[in-house]
Amino acid sequence: MISGWFDAKEAEAFGNMLAEFYDEKFRETEKAADYKQLGKQQKLVAQVLLKAQQFKATHKLNPYKKAKLGNAFKWKLRDLGHHVELVDQMAKDLMLALR
Repeated sequence: MISGWFDAKEAEAFGNMLAEFYDEKFRETEKAADYKQLGKQQKLVAQVLLKAQQFKATHKLNPYKKAKLGNAFKWKLRDLGHHVELVDQMAKDLMLALR
């Protein structure tokens, strides 16, 4: 019903978990040699987007739930200290993956 339409707890929790996953793996890539960092970071972004697409495939996400997921992801990354430009781009890429 309509009450289920606004129940975005699961989507928000996934957004937070996805941001924590990204943060953990991103910190590991920073330890890599400079010439390996870019490749590892690109693979990490691909992993994050793949996880988002898999979540979308197994959960019914309406526009409200997608927005809550994206917002949770964005603000968790900001809280974890990532640069604003990186966070904005990641959030944009995430939302495109959830189309």
